[in-house]
Amino acid sequence: MPLTLANCPFYPYFRHPMATVLDNSNPPRLEKPDYYHTVKFVYKHLEFHISEDEAYTVLNAFIEKWDNSAGQLIHDEEIITHVVDRLRDNFLVLLPKQKISRIAELILAYLRETGHYYHHEL
Repeated sequence: MPLTLANCPFYPYFRHPMATVLDNSNPPRLEKPDYYHTVKFVYKHLEFHISEDEAYTVLNAFIEKWDNSAGQLIHDEEIITHVVDRLRDNFLVLLPKQKISRIAELILAYLRETGHYYHHEL
């Protein structure tokens, strides 16, 4: 009998290779946030599809605000608003505001999980 996907014993392992790799991926706690681990974290937890260009463009807008706010108390909403406003007229990101906000929320979640950002209640 010829080997096909239907009777291949390894089929479950090849079915969703990217999802499997990301499901087993946890961000390491490094001295500073890692650019590529951040994107992997976003892809792992995102409920919708985005292109690589969109992922990196949103991350770059986030980093711009993050770097400019070094040493200051900054709120989640402030960062998310900056990212959404920055990408409003960007032709590389054709996502609605809610999806851009969700990506920024996941970047914050990555920073919390790796110990680089703490949520402060006022």
